[in-house]
Amino acid sequence: MKKLPAFILFYSILTLSAQSFSEKINTAVQTFVADTDLNSATIGICVKDVKTNQIIIDYNANKNFVPASLQKIPLSVIALETFGTNYTFKTYFLCSSQIQDSVLNGNLYIVGGGDPTLGSVRFAQTKPDTVYNRWYNALKAKGIKQVNGNIHIVSGFFDHYPLNDTWMWGDIGNYYGAGAYALSWHENMFSLSIRPADSITKKNIISEIYPPIPPDYTIINNSLTVKKGVESYLSVYGDHYSKQREVCGTLPIDKSNTTIKGALPFPEYVCAWNFRNYLQNQGIAVSGNIYYTDTLTVPTDTLYINTSPSMLTIINHINKTSNNVYAEAVLKLLGKGSNTTAITEMRTKLKRMGIPVESIKIADGCGLSSVNFISPMVLCDILSYVTTKSYYKQYINTLSEAGVSGTLRNILKQKPKGCNIYAKSGNMTGVTGYAGYAIHSNGNTYCFTVIVNNFSCKSTSVKAKMEKLMLSFIE
Repeated sequence: MKKLPAFILFYSILTLSAQSFSEKINTAVQTFVADTDLNSATIGICVKDVKTNQIIIDYNANKNFVPASLQKIPLSVIALETFGTNYTFKTYFLCSSQIQDSVLNGNLYIVGGGDPTLGSVRFAQTKPDTVYNRWYNALKAKGIKQVNGNIHIVSGFFDHYPLNDTWMWGDIGNYYGAGAYALSWHENMFSLSIRPADSITKKNIISEIYPPIPPDYTIINNSLTVKKGVESYLSVYGDHYSKQREVCGTLPIDKSNTTIKGALPFPEYVCAWNFRNYLQNQGIAVSGNIYYTDTLTVPTDTLYINTSPSMLTIINHINKTSNNVYAEAVLKLLGKGSNTTAITEMRTKLKRMGIPVESIKIADGCGLSSVNFISPMVLCDILSYVTTKSYYKQYINTLSEAGVSGTLRNILKQKPKGCNIYAKSGNMTGVTGYAGYAIHSNGNTYCFTVIVNNFSCKSTSVKAKMEKLMLSFIE
C-alpha cells in the first residue's frame, strides 16, 4: 500500500482534530439551547479561534444582549490602551503657608484625583490609618501642632454626578451602586455588623458601623429576626443626596453575626471628618469646619501626595472581583470627569480598534445599568484584539481563572490537563454571562462569549448549565 506523504498525513490529523473540536462544541451548544429551563430565555454564544479568526460557533452572536458585568471587558481594555499598565491616581494633601509658632493659621486641603482605592483595606498603602498617619506625619514634619482653619475638600476633578441615571433605585443604596467621586473613601461603602434579636419579629441588632460616620448621618434599621429556615436577605436603601440609609430584610434567629455593606453617603466628607478626629487624637486640634470647593484659589504647600496602586492592579480588581466603584472611576477618568464624555471616548476608541460600534449601546462602565447593549461577537472581537497586544499576558491574568480565582473560583475545578479558562463573569437579575479565553494544552486559544438574558429559572441553574458548556470549549 502506498504511504501518504508526512505533511499530508499531518494536515489530515489537524483537519480531523479541528472538525472533532468544532463538532463537539456544536453538540454541547445544541444541548444547551434546547434545555427546557431556558425556553423563555434569549441566548447568545460566540466562539472564535484567535489564530485563524475562524468563527467556530455563532448562535445569535450578532444580537445585542444586556451584558451585566461583561461590560467591564471593553472598559478595562480601553483603559489599558489609553493609560497603560503603570498609570496611578494621585491625591494631594496641601496646606496654606501661614505657619507661625507651630500653628497653621490657614487651611488644610484634600485634593481628590479620582483615586477609587483611597481608604480601601485591600492594599497596604491605602488603608485608612495608613493614609491618615502619612498626612499626620507630614504636618508633624512641618512642625504644625495646631490648625486655626478649616479642612477643604477639593472635588472638581470629577463632575458632581457620581451615579448613573440609568441605575435602579434598589441598587444605589448598596455597596455595588456607590458610584465614583473625585475624593473616594473606603471604596465609598460602609459595613454593618448585624445579628439576630433574641426572639422573632424583633428588629435585628446592629453592633458596629465602619468607617465611623458623622453624628448627622442616620442608619434606620427595619430588618427583622425571623424563624429558623427562612432565607436570609438583607439590603440597604438610600438616595445619593441623603445622609440616611435604611436596612431592610430578614435574618433567621439561628444565624450568627453577619456583615452587610451599603453605599457610603458623601464619602469625601466622611474622609475629612474622620481625619479631623484622627488629628485630635494625635494632639493636633483643627478649630474650623469641613467645606467643599471645586478648585484651589489660594497659594498652597504640598504636604503629601498619595499614589494609588497601578492601573493594572486596579483592572485586576475590576475584572476578578467585579469592583463597580473602580470601574466607574476609570470610566470618569476616560472622560476627564464626565460620564457623557467618557462614553463618547469609549465608542471612539473601540472604532479605532476596528470594533463595530454602530449597534452597541454604552450606558456605564461597570455593567450595573440594564440599558447597556452589546453582542457576543463584539465582545469576542475585543478579546481577540487583545491577543495582538503587548499587554495580552498581563490582561489575561486580570481575568478569573476557572476553579482557582475571582468569580470563577468555584466552577470548572476539574479540567483536562494543561487546559484552562480565563474569563469575566456577568450577573444581574435575569442576566448571566461569561466571556474570556479557552486555552488548550496544544496552545490553541479560543475567545468566547456566552450570555443568557430573560431566564425564569434560578441563576444557579443557568450557571451550572453554562459550566458544562464551557467545559466543552477545552475538552
